[in-house]
Amino acid sequence: MSHANVLIVEDEPRIAGFLAKGLRRQGYEVRCAYTGAEAIELAGDETRGPAIDLVVLDLGLPDIDGLDVMRTLRERGSEVPILVLTARTEASDRAEAFRLGAVEYLAKPQPFPNFLDRVRASLSAD
Repeated sequence: MSHANVLIVEDEPRIAGFLAKGLRRQGYEVRCAYTGAEAIELAGDETRGPAIDLVVLDLGLPDIDGLDVMRTLRERGSEVPILVLTARTEASDRAEAFRLGAVEYLAKPQPFPNFLDRVRASLSAD
């Protein structure tokens, strides 16, 4: 069982809840953010809990584009691994995500076992 701390950034509560529940069953500590602003705050604020070991990031957020969330985290010096889980499949989004340091880029919907494998690989790639 893992004790890694995962931040799920997903504006759809149903999807965030499904992912969080599945990861918690595998022993992960999970926090959820539903906006880009909340993600930036939680990912960089260790006073609100343990340091984040992995960010699972949707790109289509209601306030700040997920790529801009990544850009902001990197500009602030964060090296946290970021696994992108998004409905956006454009090559330009994928290329920009990897340029900004994404360790994985998965298209939605994603079978949970495959998602879990990619979470594990993303954490061990550190």
